[in-house]
Amino acid sequence: MKYFKIFLKSHKGKLFLSVLLLLCSVVGTLLIPTLIANVVDQGILQGDMKVITRVGLQMLLVALAGSAISVFSSWVTSDLGALFGREMRSKLFKKIQELSVHQFDQLGVSSLLTRSTSDITNLQQTLGMMLQIVAPAPLILVASMIMTFMISPMIALIQFASIVLMMLASVVLLKKSNALSRSIQRRLDLINKVVRESITGVRVIRAFGNEAYEEHRSGKAYESYAENMIHLNRLFAVATPMIWLAMGAVMLVILGLGGAFSLKGTMAVGQITAVIEYTTMTMGYLISAASAFTTLPKTLACLGRLQEVLDMEPAIKDNDIAPGKKLKQQEDAIVAFNHVSFSYPGAEEPVIHDLSFKIMPGQTTAVIGSTGSGKSTIADLLLRIHDIQQGSITLGGTDIRSLSQQSLRDRIGCVPQKAFLFSGTIADNLRMGNEQAADRDLWTALRIAQAENFVKGLPKGLNSPVAQGGTNFSGGQRQRLSIARALVKKADVFLFDDSFSALDVKTDAALRTALRQNVKTSAKLVIAQRISSILDADQILVLDKGCLVGIGTHDILLKNCSVYRAIAESQMNEREA
Repeated sequence: MKYFKIFLKSHKGKLFLSVLLLLCSVVGTLLIPTLIANVVDQGILQGDMKVITRVGLQMLLVALAGSAISVFSSWVTSDLGALFGREMRSKLFKKIQELSVHQFDQLGVSSLLTRSTSDITNLQQTLGMMLQIVAPAPLILVASMIMTFMISPMIALIQFASIVLMMLASVVLLKKSNALSRSIQRRLDLINKVVRESITGVRVIRAFGNEAYEEHRSGKAYESYAENMIHLNRLFAVATPMIWLAMGAVMLVILGLGGAFSLKGTMAVGQITAVIEYTTMTMGYLISAASAFTTLPKTLACLGRLQEVLDMEPAIKDNDIAPGKKLKQQEDAIVAFNHVSFSYPGAEEPVIHDLSFKIMPGQTTAVIGSTGSGKSTIADLLLRIHDIQQGSITLGGTDIRSLSQQSLRDRIGCVPQKAFLFSGTIADNLRMGNEQAADRDLWTALRIAQAENFVKGLPKGLNSPVAQGGTNFSGGQRQRLSIARALVKKADVFLFDDSFSALDVKTDAALRTALRQNVKTSAKLVIAQRISSILDADQILVLDKGCLVGIGTHDILLKNCSVYRAIAESQMNEREA
């Protein structure tokens, strides 16, 4: 609940206005039964038309004022709800960006989507109900009982007993529904996961003719969710009529007592009417509050899921160096791995073991090895996606763990293994590397990345639309645009993680030549599967099961490294075949 408290504390003005409007609304609501009693006892029963007219006008004014206050109150509470949703989504998005990849995988994409959308929407709705329905209930309850007590202490006692019983029943109902609500949210996560996989993997599903299996899998997820919803709805389907039945019984008792008191002359007809109004009002607000409380288990489940993320400590934390702070220059290596070892959480064996190498400014260093040898892990460690367990990695002579993540990544231009483009335009995607880049800088990067011609061939050029994920471009085009996006950054180190795999041999060669001619001062780390992509590298690192088994140029490694020679021979045989 602390996030509700923090939010309400930061919006004290609107909260105060909401409470003030609430009090005015309660006062207006409580005046109506008293006015009804006056019009009955002093007007109708006495046949006094003046009283009827006067009190009737008073009732009309109170009703109009109450309606206006209710409308304004609804606007204020809706505004508070919208602000709460916006701030919670901002907090959640910021926290997600701080989490490590391992923590992100633990939570799951589908679960994070559910928490960011339906969970926060549920909390928004709950906040509105609490301010509009639940908050007035205690005020109405206490004031109505006081007014009833002034008319008949015995009826007030009956009112009190019925309220206590109803509140106990609500507590029992909440306990029973809490577990079901948590289960429903977990199954909603599962549905989002299944639907997301079915949509994003639709080509693979169709290619394997797996539609029937996916339909069965999604059907099971929907069925599990429906079963829990049915159980919860059945619980409330029984509880709601029981509450109304109890309310009817209380009203019957009060009418009987009121009639008996009226016959004895101890209670006027108008007073009976007022007591009935107060009782109806109290029960009505209690039922509304109870209905709102039926959503409380789901709300608490949603709040708990959000708190789980918001209270999570990032596995990789920034240090005290401010983002963008200049690092000391070093004449030696721009990047150095010093006896680095790293294991993924839960893994028995290290994926990188005692790895040491240096990259000089302007130098092209390539990394090659079999699948699972740890090539892409080197890229993740340099970007500090994961923290190493042993050794050190330096950038410009400074241990990367002493840098903020922002200052580290500001100096590295990364082209990830999977080329991903964001919805928008080509220019929008390229300027992710440098928001201030001019169009001529974008065209320069596109020319080096061998993407200039196909972008110029598009009707809108740089302003051509990009679909989510870049699905309106081929794999090779997405890869070249990703390379251009990194080059716009003008970084100290460029990291290419198997970024030439979708390019044909001719384009690959042209791109490497352009990089060599135009990117002379920045270091380049190229992770590759194809030896043809790294022939002209200044040094090649050969990995095998996380260990460095060879380092040198292509010609030296062919002579001295059996692992490299085996890779070269296998690729040569594939081309001949």
